[in-house]
Amino acid sequence: MGRREGKKERLFLSAVVFATLGLVTVVGCASASGATPPAEEWRETFGGAGIDWAYSVQQTTDGGYIVAGFTDSYGAGDSDFWLVKTEANGTADWDKTFGGTSREVANSVQQTTDGGYI
Repeated sequence: MGRREGKKERLFLSAVVFATLGLVTVVGCASASGATPPAEEWRETFGGAGIDWAYSVQQTTDGGYIVAGFTDSYGAGDSDFWLVKTEANGTADWDKTFGGTSREVANSVQQTTDGGYI
């Protein structure tokens, strides 16, 4: 092993030790803080037999939620932009797909001041 190879191995080992210590420190701080996670209010599954994914969840002014993402289970094409509106208890109020034969995905959604969504 040449001098240069030994230096690379030491740098790699130092990086692994540093990364490992960083992980232990973060986990240690998180578990040592004693913080209690928030209580689960409800759990609901939306979707079908295909791949359905949510990228954004926002609480709405009526206490419910608007969820944006994509669905392969419903719609017109490869995957379609998908919005799901829920009641405050998680029950689906409505859902709507948007798209054609290509892949459409919603990355985020927000409620507007007039009660619509953008």
